[in-house]
Amino acid sequence: MSNIDDNEPIRAERATVRFFDGLEVDGYRMPSGEFRVGLEGTSRVLGFAPNWLYRTLTANEGRTLKTLQGYGFDAYMREATVERPQGGTTTVGTIGLDSFNICIVYGVQQKKKAALALQLSLTKMALMDFFRDAFGEPPLSITEKRRLFYETYAATISPEDWRRMDKQDILRLALPGDEPHLKKGRWNCWSDDD
Repeated sequence: MSNIDDNEPIRAERATVRFFDGLEVDGYRMPSGEFRVGLEGTSRVLGFAPNWLYRTLTANEGRTLKTLQGYGFDAYMREATVERPQGGTTTVGTIGLDSFNICIVYGVQQKKKAALALQLSLTKMALMDFFRDAFGEPPLSITEKRRLFYETYAATISPEDWRRMDKQDILRLALPGDEPHLKKGRWNCWSDDD
Protein backbone atom coordinates (compact mmCIF):
# COMPACT_ATOMS: atom_id res chain seq x y z
CA MET A 1 0.00 0.00 0.00
CA SER A 2 1.38 3.38 -1.01
CA ASN A 3 1.39 6.50 1.15
CA ILE A 4 1.09 8.60 -2.00
CA ASP A 5 -2.37 9.42 -3.26
CA ASP A 6 -2.69 7.68 -6.65
CA ASN A 7 -5.40 10.05 -7.90
CA GLU A 8 -4.61 12.95 -10.17
CA PRO A 9 -2.96 15.87 -8.36
CA ILE A 10 -5.43 18.47 -7.12
CA ARG A 11 -5.03 22.05 -8.30
CA ALA A 12 -4.18 24.07 -5.21
CA GLU A 13 -3.28 27.61 -4.24
CA ARG A 14 0.29 28.19 -3.04
CA ALA A 15 1.42 30.81 -0.53
CA THR A 16 4.54 31.35 1.50
CA VAL A 17 3.89 30.84 5.22
CA ARG A 18 6.40 33.21 6.80
CA PHE A 19 7.14 32.74 10.50
CA PHE A 20 9.73 35.51 10.20
CA ASP A 21 12.10 36.63 7.44
CA GLY A 22 14.29 33.63 6.71
CA LEU A 23 12.02 30.94 8.20
CA GLU A 24 9.20 29.94 5.94
CA VAL A 25 7.46 27.00 4.32
CA ASP A 26 5.30 26.64 1.24
CA GLY A 27 1.67 26.37 2.24
CA TYR A 28 -1.11 25.05 0.04
CA ARG A 29 -4.85 25.59 0.18
CA MET A 30 -6.81 22.80 -1.43
CA PRO A 31 -10.19 23.44 -3.12
CA SER A 32 -11.88 22.03 0.01
CA GLY A 33 -10.25 24.81 2.07
CA GLU A 34 -7.82 22.40 3.77
CA PHE A 35 -4.34 23.79 4.42
CA ARG A 36 -1.34 21.59 3.71
CA VAL A 37 2.46 21.91 3.89
CA GLY A 38 5.03 20.89 1.29
CA LEU A 39 7.24 17.88 2.04
CA GLU A 40 10.51 19.65 1.28
CA GLY A 41 9.66 22.69 3.38
CA THR A 42 8.61 20.47 6.28
CA SER A 43 11.92 18.63 6.13
CA ARG A 44 14.03 21.80 5.93
CA VAL A 45 12.23 23.80 8.63
CA LEU A 46 12.73 20.90 11.07
CA GLY A 47 16.45 20.60 10.38
CA PHE A 48 16.37 17.46 8.23
CA ALA A 49 17.64 17.01 4.67
CA PRO A 50 15.18 18.42 2.10
CA ASN A 51 14.17 14.94 0.90
CA TRP A 52 13.83 13.37 4.40
CA LEU A 53 10.02 13.29 4.54
CA TYR A 54 9.61 12.21 0.92
CA ARG A 55 12.03 9.31 1.51
CA THR A 56 10.22 8.40 4.73
CA LEU A 57 6.86 8.25 2.98
CA THR A 58 8.00 6.46 -0.17
CA ALA A 59 9.99 3.83 1.75
CA ASN A 60 6.59 2.73 3.10
CA GLU A 61 8.34 0.79 5.85
CA GLY A 62 10.83 1.61 8.49
CA ARG A 63 11.20 2.80 12.02
CA THR A 64 10.74 6.51 11.25
CA LEU A 65 7.41 6.04 9.52
CA LYS A 66 6.17 3.65 12.22
CA THR A 67 7.17 6.11 14.94
CA LEU A 68 5.40 8.96 13.16
CA GLN A 69 2.29 6.82 12.67
CA GLY A 70 2.37 5.87 16.35
CA TYR A 71 1.84 9.56 17.14
CA GLY A 72 -1.07 9.81 14.72
CA PHE A 73 0.74 10.81 11.54
CA ASP A 74 -1.57 9.80 8.70
CA ALA A 75 1.29 9.06 6.26
CA TYR A 76 -0.88 10.42 3.48
CA MET A 77 0.92 12.49 0.91
CA ARG A 78 -1.41 14.35 -1.41
CA GLU A 79 0.01 15.74 -4.63
CA ALA A 80 -1.00 19.27 -5.55
CA THR A 81 -0.59 21.10 -8.84
CA VAL A 82 0.26 24.78 -8.45
CA GLU A 83 1.12 27.68 -10.72
CA ARG A 84 4.82 28.48 -11.00
CA PRO A 85 5.83 32.16 -10.76
CA GLN A 86 7.66 31.89 -14.09
CA GLY A 87 4.65 30.31 -15.79
CA GLY A 88 3.31 26.81 -16.14
CA THR A 89 2.54 24.41 -13.33
CA THR A 90 4.41 22.05 -11.07
CA THR A 91 3.35 19.16 -8.86
CA VAL A 92 4.38 19.01 -5.21
CA GLY A 93 3.86 16.53 -2.39
CA THR A 94 1.98 17.83 0.66
CA ILE A 95 0.90 16.71 4.13
CA GLY A 96 -1.86 18.03 6.38
CA LEU A 97 -1.28 20.39 9.30
CA ASP A 98 -1.89 17.65 11.88
CA SER A 99 0.83 15.54 10.29
CA PHE A 100 3.11 18.60 10.12
CA ASN A 101 2.60 19.10 13.85
CA ILE A 102 3.53 15.44 14.48
CA CYS A 103 6.68 15.90 12.37
CA ILE A 104 7.63 18.80 14.65
CA VAL A 105 7.31 16.54 17.71
CA TYR A 106 9.36 13.84 15.99
CA GLY A 107 12.05 16.38 15.08
CA VAL A 108 12.27 17.46 18.73
CA GLN A 109 12.70 13.85 19.81
CA GLN A 110 15.48 13.49 17.24
CA LYS A 111 17.20 16.45 18.94
CA LYS A 112 16.78 18.74 15.94
CA LYS A 113 17.29 22.21 17.37
CA ALA A 114 15.29 23.78 14.53
CA ALA A 115 12.29 21.59 15.43
CA LEU A 116 12.58 22.49 19.11
CA ALA A 117 12.79 26.20 18.28
CA LEU A 118 9.74 25.89 16.03
CA GLN A 119 7.75 24.00 18.67
CA LEU A 120 8.62 26.39 21.50
CA SER A 121 7.85 29.43 19.34
CA LEU A 122 4.46 28.15 18.22
CA THR A 123 3.54 27.09 21.76
CA LYS A 124 4.55 30.45 23.23
CA MET A 125 2.40 32.33 20.71
CA ALA A 126 -0.61 30.13 21.44
CA LEU A 127 -0.16 30.38 25.21
CA MET A 128 0.17 34.16 25.02
CA ASP A 129 -3.11 34.47 23.11
CA PHE A 130 -4.97 32.17 25.52
CA PHE A 131 -3.73 34.16 28.51
CA ARG A 132 -4.50 37.49 26.84
CA ASP A 133 -8.03 36.24 26.14
CA ALA A 134 -8.49 35.11 29.77
CA PHE A 135 -7.65 38.63 30.92
CA GLY A 136 -9.87 40.33 28.34
CA GLU A 137 -7.03 41.49 26.09
CA PRO A 138 -7.17 41.16 22.30
CA PRO A 139 -5.05 38.48 20.63
CA LEU A 140 -1.61 39.43 19.38
CA SER A 141 -1.44 40.98 15.93
CA ILE A 142 0.43 39.04 13.25
CA THR A 143 3.32 41.53 13.60
CA GLU A 144 3.46 40.92 17.36
CA LYS A 145 3.25 37.15 16.80
CA ARG A 146 6.16 37.23 14.35
CA ARG A 147 8.25 39.28 16.77
CA LEU A 148 7.48 36.91 19.67
CA PHE A 149 8.06 33.91 17.42
CA TYR A 150 11.43 35.25 16.27
CA GLU A 151 12.58 36.10 19.81
CA THR A 152 11.66 32.63 21.09
CA TYR A 153 13.13 30.86 18.06
CA ALA A 154 16.39 32.81 18.19
CA ALA A 155 16.78 32.24 21.93
CA THR A 156 16.44 28.46 21.37
CA ILE A 157 18.98 27.99 18.59
CA SER A 158 22.74 28.10 18.96
CA PRO A 159 24.62 31.33 19.71
CA GLU A 160 26.29 31.17 16.28
CA ASP A 161 22.93 31.03 14.52
CA TRP A 162 21.58 33.79 16.78
CA ARG A 163 24.51 36.06 15.89
CA ARG A 164 24.07 35.37 12.17
CA MET A 165 20.31 36.02 12.33
CA ASP A 166 20.84 39.14 14.42
CA LYS A 167 23.25 40.52 11.81
CA GLN A 168 20.77 39.76 9.03
CA ASP A 169 18.04 41.59 10.95
CA ILE A 170 20.27 44.62 11.39
CA LEU A 171 20.94 44.67 7.66
CA ARG A 172 17.23 44.30 6.85
CA LEU A 173 16.11 46.96 9.30
CA ALA A 174 18.66 49.63 8.41
CA LEU A 175 17.12 52.68 6.84
CA PRO A 176 18.29 54.05 3.49
CA GLY A 177 20.93 56.70 4.08
CA ASP A 178 22.21 55.25 7.37
CA GLU A 179 25.52 54.41 5.72
CA PRO A 180 25.90 56.81 2.78
CA HIS A 181 29.34 55.47 1.86
CA LEU A 182 27.85 52.04 1.12
CA LYS A 183 25.87 51.39 -2.03
CA LYS A 184 24.86 54.99 -2.71
CA GLY A 185 23.17 55.33 0.66
CA ARG A 186 20.99 52.31 0.07
CA TRP A 187 23.18 49.57 1.54
CA ASN A 188 20.27 47.44 2.71
CA CYS A 189 18.74 47.11 -0.74
CA TRP A 190 19.39 43.75 -2.31
CA SER A 191 18.99 44.96 -5.91
CA ASP A 192 22.12 45.18 -8.06
CA ASP A 193 20.65 47.63 -10.53
CA ASP A 194 21.63 50.78 -8.57
